[in-house]
Amino acid sequence: MNNPNFGAILDTPSSEVERPKPLPVGSYVCVVKGLPRFDKSSKKQTEFVEFTLQPLTAGDDVDQDALEEMGGFSSRTMRATFYITEDAIWRLKKFLAEDLEIDGEDRTLRQMIDDAPGKQVLVNIKHRASDDGGIFAEIASTAPVS
Repeated sequence: MNNPNFGAILDTPSSEVERPKPLPVGSYVCVVKGLPRFDKSSKKQTEFVEFTLQPLTAGDDVDQDALEEMGGFSSRTMRATFYITEDAIWRLKKFLAEDLEIDGEDRTLRQMIDDAPGKQVLVNIKHRASDDGGIFAEIASTAPVS
């Protein structure tokens, strides 16, 4: 795989630069790429863990023409973000134990996170309007692949 040449990207004529099209609505089998990122939200400083998901295949419910028109998903990734609060931590547990099927018996969530890279998950994508009038794809739900 070639590394991008960022200098060459900046030499692109502005008339040729377009906003990337969002992934079409539907289901995708994805793989967890690497370990997640731990950070805090910018507004409320709420801690979160964010997994990078790489689509492997698109489901029958995905518009194949729209997917082809946007150039496929080979270079696309999506983010699954889970807030680390008392009220929201159950979502992370569900993602790890049920969706990624990681054994949690006698283990902490932190230990389970270490087993996430390389695991597959079924992701359902929906579209949402952004504040600037664009449309972007976001994860509506996750489920086990099996």
